[in-house]
Amino acid sequence: MTPLLILAPLILLAALGAVWMARPVHAALMLALSLALVAVLYLALGADFIGLVQFAVYVGAVAVLIVFSLLITRRGDEAEEIQRRPKSLVTGLICSLPVLAVLLYVVSQTQTGKPERETLPQLPLKELGITLFTTHAPAVLGIAVLLTAVMIGAALFARETGKTPQNPDGK
Repeated sequence: MTPLLILAPLILLAALGAVWMARPVHAALMLALSLALVAVLYLALGADFIGLVQFAVYVGAVAVLIVFSLLITRRGDEAEEIQRRPKSLVTGLICSLPVLAVLLYVVSQTQTGKPERETLPQLPLKELGITLFTTHAPAVLGIAVLLTAVMIGAALFARETGKTPQNPDGK
């Protein structure tokens, strides 16, 4: 219970920082921090496998992909974001309140009793590894190729075309 009480406010602050940062790269780094803190929470609560998967997949791959894509596509949009932010706050709150209501309802309906250790299903990690890297290997490779293609397409789509910088002397 103590790790939850310590890490939950930090996760919340990092997530709020990801929402409120004006620069997209800083927001992506705050998102990576919040994902890393969630992984630390999993590890502290004894869910070692899901904690390591959280680090490897979300922090190691997705967050780095987001930061990389932001670095190669856009820059200088901070002024537009700061001007747009007050207008989008109301819309964001309207969209997030139903989600918060559903989450609170689900949390209130769950049982607080801790299940016994022997009733939990055991997942043999060796079997999971063999299945992932033999039977499902083509799917994993296909997703990797698809994500690479999407990344290249996003970079090409966001690239500014037809605009050349103006010289100060008018040439």
